Amino acid sequence: MRLDVDPSFPADLAMGLPDEDQVSEEGYGYFRDVWAMGEVTHEEAVHMIKEERRLVGLVDQGSQNHAEFEALAKALERGEPEYLPPGYASEHPSSGLVQFLSELDEETPTLDALELGVAGLSYALTSIGCFTAASCRSHRSDTSWTDRPVVFFAAERPTVHWLTPMVRESGCGFADGSERADKLLIVEAPSITNLMDLAERIVQQAQRQKAIGV
Repeated sequence: MRLDVDPSFPADLAMGLPDEDQVSEEGYGYFRDVWAMGEVTHEEAVHMIKEERRLVGLVDQGSQNHAEFEALAKALERGEPEYLPPGYASEHPSSGLVQFLSELDEETPTLDALELGVAGLSYALTSIGCFTAASCRSHRSDTSWTDRPVVFFAAERPTVHWLTPMVRESGCGFADGSERADKLLIVEAPSITNLMDLAERIVQQAQRQKAIGV
């Protein structure tokens, strides 16, 4: 299925950051199982993006179809080998993914409990002053609440202007998220690869501008 996205600046949508009294410990926008991320430094965003790339590579290398990718991703995200396909660990004992799961620290959630493909972008957006409200890589199941990878966020208009060329270049697009809460935008993409590309572009551009004092 081909997914179309709109990479143009969403000029007709309300923008801005939510007021402090609109944000609770569970976040903003009536989403379930979310939380306010707080501040994220540039270095933290870069680290998350690199770690996400590494883990997506492990899942991609270990799966031969979409169903396996979903199962491996779920096991990694939850840090629980029981979500692996039956017999997978015994058949692939030396795989990077199986080794990663066997060495996990149970008190440190993988990717800060965010999902593969949206964790890096959530960190990147937060590091440049956006407020990220929710994200989902999209799941191949009837319970997935989105048919494409998405990150819901709020940002000031100049920030969205700054993001727009990178959204376009990475094959992503904008959509209206205000049904969830005022001023929420959505950055969406045909695949998590596009969102990971956007995350890298954001931190690279932020670093270049910092280097020249912009």
